[in-house]
Amino acid sequence: MSVQGPFKVEFDDVFPHGVGIVGPVGAQVDFDASTKENRVQARDKVTGLPVWVVDVMDFDPEARERTFKVKITAPVQPVPPAEVAGLPIRPVRLEGLTVTPYLKESGAGRPRIAYSMRATTLVEVRRSGDGSAPVVLVTGQTVDDIDAVVERLRAAVDARALQVRANERRTACELVWSFTDALAQLVPFVGPGPVAVQVGLDSVLVGRADDGSPFNLDLRVSTLTVGATGAGKASVMWNVVLGQAPNIRSGLVEFHGADLKGGMELSIGAALFTRMSTSSAEAVTMLEDASAACNARAVRLAGSTRSHEPTRSDPVVIILIDELAALVAYETDRDLLKRVDAALRRLLAMGRAVGFYVFAFVQDPRKETVGMRHMFPQKVALRLDEAAEVDMVLGEGARRRGAEAHRISRSTPGVGYAVAEDGQVVRFRAAHIADDLIQLVASTNPAARHQPITVGPAEATTTSRASARPVSRRSGSPALNASEGSETL
Repeated sequence: MSVQGPFKVEFDDVFPHGVGIVGPVGAQVDFDASTKENRVQARDKVTGLPVWVVDVMDFDPEARERTFKVKITAPVQPVPPAEVAGLPIRPVRLEGLTVTPYLKESGAGRPRIAYSMRATTLVEVRRSGDGSAPVVLVTGQTVDDIDAVVERLRAAVDARALQVRANERRTACELVWSFTDALAQLVPFVGPGPVAVQVGLDSVLVGRADDGSPFNLDLRVSTLTVGATGAGKASVMWNVVLGQAPNIRSGLVEFHGADLKGGMELSIGAALFTRMSTSSAEAVTMLEDASAACNARAVRLAGSTRSHEPTRSDPVVIILIDELAALVAYETDRDLLKRVDAALRRLLAMGRAVGFYVFAFVQDPRKETVGMRHMFPQKVALRLDEAAEVDMVLGEGARRRGAEAHRISRSTPGVGYAVAEDGQVVRFRAAHIADDLIQLVASTNPAARHQPITVGPAEATTTSRASARPVSRRSGSPALNASEGSETL
């Protein structure tokens, strides 16, 4: 028995990564019946229908043959999806796909098995998953040309989001699309447990990335997180703090907090903070003390090392500021404004080498509000009000590369974008943090030391973090003060 085909196959089995057409659909010429003056279109030997042909690209990055021809048997010329200006590829599905094997002569003189493919129609892609596809740049075309039309391409394939990822030399790129939202549901906290012994000092787990992988922030670099009201800044903030709870307890990491909303946000986890300020006077004192300690450590380490190695006597110090604009823009005391600006700039300029970092959270990213925005090496954009704010926060071109923070739904707090070390945009969702979890972790991981903040006589009174009763971040009701009795003066 001789079996020669054609064989019916399923499109998804043959092309799991999908395909795209890279040219027009044309008539297949019957070379036996055609003459130089009269070209005759081929017809299918079984159905008698006209045969059409189109060039197709396999999106599988490991495919042996990336481009090939597919013949289409149809009574009329198939109409491909609408073109997207400036882009050479139109994703399609091949319905009624059959494969016929045959022997093809190779350059070495030894024939090899090849396959002739036929379909009955082209179908526009309407996907329910995610995927990627390489883009072949034609002569004279650049990655910037693809960037410029990415929104039109996203709409053409009905994707939720589409990113252009260029290689390091920007001589080639791939399209990465998402048709579903992997971050639509709340992400549970998966940080260290209440009695964990130790965690890493270089990064902290914040949540989950769009591709399902863990999303980490670099801990040892100053970070600015920007988001509108209700965007989820508190989720990012508490993941950073709770993620370092074992190191806080051991004394390898200290958090110095500034919460100018009367301590409404941070007081529920007050025991985790070595220092806590709830007024402008306390905050400027805390910042100036940190700046002085940073300078002193730099002088002491000069000549012996170029990088700081955390110890219990020389811990990592993280200055955490909830609503930075209240300190650097909205404060009415001009003298305090100048002092805050000077202390912050010193910490941002020289703190990284000696283990002092600023993690600041703000709603308004404009330069007139946060004049030292450019001094934060790591930035995070949660939901923003305006498209222009995306590039303000994440850098020029971030929106074209897929950072759509201005389109984040109000129903998904904690969803945001960051730029990875390789320059690629990463979409993530910070894990949800409940009040009772903060209280539990704070009660089992109090800071190794607590230092009250004493302001000058002209700036009111001496205040300490233990003097204020913590309240719930949401209800305003009294909450557990896990630090009571642990303050050391």
